[in-house]
Amino acid sequence: MLPAPIPEDDSARVESLQRMLQSCLPNEEELDRVTRTAQRLFGAPIVLVTLVDRDRQWFKSCIGLTVRETPRAISFCGHAIVQDEPLIVEDALSDARFADNPLVLRKPKIRSYAGRPLRNSENFAIGTLCVLDRKPRKWSAEARQTLDDLGHWVEAIFATTHLSHAQRTALAELELAKQDATMDPLLHVWNRCAIVDILHREAKRALRNHDPLSVLMVDVDHLDSPDKGCAQPTSDEVLEVAARAMRTAIRPYDAVGRYEGDEFMVVLPESDRTVAAVVANRLRRKIEALSSAFDSTNLSCKVSTGTASIEKSGGSQAVDILVASADEALHSAKHSRGGHSELMSGDTQGGSHGSQGPARRDGVSADDALTGNPLVIASRLEHLRACIRDE
Repeated sequence: MLPAPIPEDDSARVESLQRMLQSCLPNEEELDRVTRTAQRLFGAPIVLVTLVDRDRQWFKSCIGLTVRETPRAISFCGHAIVQDEPLIVEDALSDARFADNPLVLRKPKIRSYAGRPLRNSENFAIGTLCVLDRKPRKWSAEARQTLDDLGHWVEAIFATTHLSHAQRTALAELELAKQDATMDPLLHVWNRCAIVDILHREAKRALRNHDPLSVLMVDVDHLDSPDKGCAQPTSDEVLEVAARAMRTAIRPYDAVGRYEGDEFMVVLPESDRTVAAVVANRLRRKIEALSSAFDSTNLSCKVSTGTASIEKSGGSQAVDILVASADEALHSAKHSRGGHSELMSGDTQGGSHGSQGPARRDGVSADDALTGNPLVIASRLEHLRACIRDE
């Protein structure tokens, strides 16, 4: 086996990767969408978006594997990032570099590999979009072009990843050795310590700028299918799908974390209770529709939500009051009739806005901003440019 080569500029490359602050962020639905599309187009069992760190490669998006990382030395992607063109291995057993690779001889028993190097804004190859198969595979010129196009899509997602100021600050202040401790290892969302820290930072900013802030508490109860002949998903599998659904329901600058057990906390900056209700309803619908992710198991989930808001002002105990109010609203929803569909809202201060939601400083309504749609973001940027020109 030929170990993955180390390029001369690898130290600078790894530093660039660390500056992207991707290694401790939740998996993003945008990348999952690319890997799902690639799997449909190529009909391959395994599709990955990988990031190659100093000693390991790990998977930012993953279809078809249960592991989340492998050593860099045995990785195919470690070979791919040292070249400009995609690395195509049509039959690994016939390639001296990989014939005795443990990833070929043992699970996942890779026989073919196509990896398109991904470059970041600093022009470093930080990983790949790769398609793997367990049988030999020919790659036509058209298929290679399709893989290259999908790679451009992934690079665009990395370039436009948007984090709230509070999340960027929280990440920047964490020592690299402690980064893994901020994520829930199963669900790939913030853990309790990290999400509470983000809430404190957002609360300070909200109080300083007199902006609204909301907290959404979510409880997911896994109810077994009445059809006992069906294979039942585990609670962990249900929570994984629920966490993924939550990431698609929130805006790019919102944050979701596992608070405890089956309970999640979602931090909603610049959001009053009207906006929080919109997010909660969307989130609840997405999670309760997750039965489609488990084929025909007729799975049902009971989802309860509770919200609380700071409406423009609050005292030094605002965070404690906010969490306590949202948690109380959640428990009220859980024990009420139809608690899975009833939104309970506890407000620390202030009243509600109109049905369209409050206007943001950038001129885009909060309801429009909820989508996180690139067209909305582009419209917002154009509005800001117009404001600058007018000034």
